[in-house]
Amino acid sequence: MKNFLNIIIFLILLVACENKASDKEEYNVENIEKTQIKKHIENNELTKSTEPLDTLINTHRFLAIGNVNAEIKIINQSDSLKYKDFKVVDFKDQILVVAKNLDENRFEIYERYNPNFTFEDFKVPVYNGTLVEPDFESYPWAKRFITRITDGCKNGINFAGKYTLIIWGCGSPCQGGAIVDRTNGKIYNGYFSTYGSEFRIDSKLIIFNPTLIDEETKLMSLHHIAKVRTEIWNGSEFIAL
Repeated sequence: MKNFLNIIIFLILLVACENKASDKEEYNVENIEKTQIKKHIENNELTKSTEPLDTLINTHRFLAIGNVNAEIKIINQSDSLKYKDFKVVDFKDQILVVAKNLDENRFEIYERYNPNFTFEDFKVPVYNGTLVEPDFESYPWAKRFITRITDGCKNGINFAGKYTLIIWGCGSPCQGGAIVDRTNGKIYNGYFSTYGSEFRIDSKLIIFNPTLIDEETKLMSLHHIAKVRTEIWNGSEFIAL
């Protein structure tokens, strides 16, 4: 009988812990929504309407905020005929955002940053031998940037285990660069970003334009002149993941 009571008590405690964990997860999701709604209100002068704002869409990929009485759906272009009573209010690639009763002045839709890969997935050992100076004969184009590349190489390896990645401005906003293999001095081209990049000394992965991601909510505007790109260096070029 005593063992039976102990089992019952254990099961009650287990269920209580699971419920508490579930509540915590839901609370964190709500915090992201509330944070973004607050930012939306602060950045939008047209939110002075008496109708409150609410979360209209909340999926793995999208978060949409708008007036509480609106009805909104995200569909494929091929399904547009099924929603003749809806108005197209936004689109991207093959996706349409359609809505009813939407105050478009108080509406915003965001993409979530949900990367499939991390820096840890592409870790590499860091070369600790003698660093070879850049060989400008290996890529004559680089001779136009001799000073920048030479000075950049003075900082040592900073990318993908054995490379020095040197970056310079090429307009506003624009960054170009070169990759130098410090084991043989060979120079490669192919770096281009709009809003910078994030990379590590011990990983082949690189994230282009990471500043488009809100650090607090991990949300991105649906539209921008650039995209967040996650790529890897394969030894001679950047490859999209």
